[in-house]
Amino acid sequence: MILFLTSRLNTRVMDENGNKTTIPIENVNGVLDNIKKYLSGTNRIVYVANDPNNILENEERIKNMMDSFSLSNLNFNEKILLDARNKKDAKNIILGANIVILSGGKILCQNKFFRSIRLKKILKHFNGIVIGMSAGTMNLCKTIYNFPEENADIKERRWVKGLGFYDKIIIPHFDGETNTYQIECEEVDVVNDYIFPASHKKEFLGIPNGSYILIDNNKNVSFFGEMYTIKDGKVSNFQN
Repeated sequence: MILFLTSRLNTRVMDENGNKTTIPIENVNGVLDNIKKYLSGTNRIVYVANDPNNILENEERIKNMMDSFSLSNLNFNEKILLDARNKKDAKNIILGANIVILSGGKILCQNKFFRSIRLKKILKHFNGIVIGMSAGTMNLCKTIYNFPEENADIKERRWVKGLGFYDKIIIPHFDGETNTYQIECEEVDVVNDYIFPASHKKEFLGIPNGSYILIDNNKNVSFFGEMYTIKDGKVSNFQN
């Protein structure tokens, strides 16, 4: 299994009126080159939902992602959305894929879904590419710091057990140049009220949009783009 641990893949642009347009996957830090390098074939791509019951959002997300892959000259024979409707077939769906994408979204909702389909056990037998995005990346790790993005998340438990495929605790969308979170959260000061205080207990790895970690079949770990160590309320450039 080849792991791409990302904050996001850049697949859309937004104009001044808020209208979104799908674009080819931006080759930031060579991510598209690396996907093509490790891709074994184009038989099947699978998009694993965050909330398995949010059918409309799931359909919208997979359409954008699949359109972006097609614009990047990556066309698959089968494009499958894995959510509540076909979760009983999760093992066969995933093991027949060349690429599996784990959506961003809510940590606990996705964590519960992953456990319900026994994703950890399935991925241990998977030989293709897995691309985690934001929450999908965090859930691939051994330990998750489940910081809130809105008031409704504040009462959730902060520390969560992940699937265990990577040991560091990842904070996606973290800009270490400005010490800011790259998703607008009007109700919560994610960095100052949650990430920095929690970093006195555990060390974090901040990954800004566009940067990513690649783990190959031999478990060699490569880092692409800027990354940051967050420890004791302070930020420094990550040293491999």
